[in-house]
Amino acid sequence: MKTGLCIKLYDTLYVPEVTRNLVSGPKLDMDGFIVSHGHRKLSIHYDSVLYGTGVLDGGLYRLELDDGFSKSLLSYNINESLTKMEEKRDLETSSMLWHQRLGHISKERLNRLVKDEVLPPLDFSDFGTCVKCLKGKMTLANKKGATRSSNLLELIHTDISGPYQIAGITAHTSFITFIDDYSRYMYLYLIKEKSESLTTFKDYKAEVEKQLDRQIKVVRSDRGGEYYGRHTDVGQAPGPFYEFCKGQGIVNQYTMPGTPQQNGVAERRNRTLMNMVRSMLANTNLPLFLWTEALKAAVIYSIEFLLSLSLKLLMNFGQEGNRVLNI
Repeated sequence: MKTGLCIKLYDTLYVPEVTRNLVSGPKLDMDGFIVSHGHRKLSIHYDSVLYGTGVLDGGLYRLELDDGFSKSLLSYNINESLTKMEEKRDLETSSMLWHQRLGHISKERLNRLVKDEVLPPLDFSDFGTCVKCLKGKMTLANKKGATRSSNLLELIHTDISGPYQIAGITAHTSFITFIDDYSRYMYLYLIKEKSESLTTFKDYKAEVEKQLDRQIKVVRSDRGGEYYGRHTDVGQAPGPFYEFCKGQGIVNQYTMPGTPQQNGVAERRNRTLMNMVRSMLANTNLPLFLWTEALKAAVIYSIEFLLSLSLKLLMNFGQEGNRVLNI
């Protein structure tokens, strides 16, 4: 500040679209500063010491900074550029950094990505207990092996996760997944209502059957109303999803009530995705309504692009030109 004193700002956000640096008066107040304004001027005090002043300009108070502030900052950037580059290079080999970047994946998966030369050699000396993982992945689950299908689209697993109390930035409250049993390749759709399950399945069915020149034979799901039908006075009546599959010659496989493990592939995938979402939000302190954006990142970068062993990934990056994955 022009007074020669500095104010340290914490919990700041970097917003490239905002052309000015903004400081919150209420936040300064919460940190113990006294912010006074009047007669088109502003003053900031702490323990009766004047820390800074400002003048009203275009509806905002413009803080009066030290004249040499910009010059000294530029000089610092030039003089320290080589050091920063070295620090960044060291940071890029941090296993903990890549653990966080890829949605808090396990050490074993990181090792596999290094072995496959998807990631550069990493320094695992800093890989310790991740508190954000503990916060985001507190679940108990039993995983049992099962025999996979022998061809694509023989069996599709599907499940809906949600609705969640906090809607996403696009007002979506749930998501639905469709997973091919043979390849484990997944399609995910954000939805606002569970009743959208049939619409999304039609879109999924049209795309995969056209692209693979095969037909879906079996769909496995729980016995929820969005898949089987609504409950009535005389029992559960078949609904639109069931009737559509029946009309298309697709066999519906339903799990027994209270046995989610029977639909384990979809249940585990959805749980893994939300574990990653919670860990990413906890690590970055982002607002909870961005959970849908974190979910997209988990799917695009961590599940489908890097971790899936699906045939589609192998064909795209293995057989066509022997291209090597690079992130």
